[in-house]
Amino acid sequence: MSHARAVVITEASSPVALATAARFAAGGDLVLVGSRRTHVCEEFAARLQTRGAEVFAAHLDLADLASVDRFVETADYLVGIPDVLVSAAGLADGSWVGAQHLVAQLVQPMIDNRHGDVVLLSPELVGASPPGGHRMLDAWARGLDAEFIGTGMRASIVRSTGLVPADDVSCLIASVINSAERTHMRVVDIIPPVPMSSKSTSRST
Repeated sequence: MSHARAVVITEASSPVALATAARFAAGGDLVLVGSRRTHVCEEFAARLQTRGAEVFAAHLDLADLASVDRFVETADYLVGIPDVLVSAAGLADGSWVGAQHLVAQLVQPMIDNRHGDVVLLSPELVGASPPGGHRMLDAWARGLDAEFIGTGMRASIVRSTGLVPADDVSCLIASVINSAERTHMRVVDIIPPVPMSSKSTSRST
């Protein structure tokens, strides 16, 4: 990595978002995390700052469009135009409209800059997955794909079929973003390993 990237991460009180933020901060990137649970983000940012990381925290309630607008202003002040946006889809807590409003505002300067990655996290990675959640997420990503044609931007989805350690998910998110510019990891499906049955275990021993 030749220079520090500006990374914005939402729903940052979730284990996956915090693990992702910690991973990018450890790599020297400038990170802004947003969540309605501001105290969690602030404590997290303070811990990483003591280690020399450049991490900031700001209040973000995706269910409140005014809060979204304030967060966008804060992001512009603290990190400038994002190189990376990792966003929850707002499906887990019913803030779908707010999530789209946030991404639309942050993405436009990225498009103008002709560079950047948007990674959408499926709802089960940050909370409960509502019926039809994956279809809604796919439709959103297809819309971003159309908007990003010829811009140098990439939109990706990271989703899971079950419980996965947060650090494992953050590693995959980093792989999506760190892939060569000519490569586009459009959808990453995480399939947790199936526990071995007692019969299989006994055979192996």
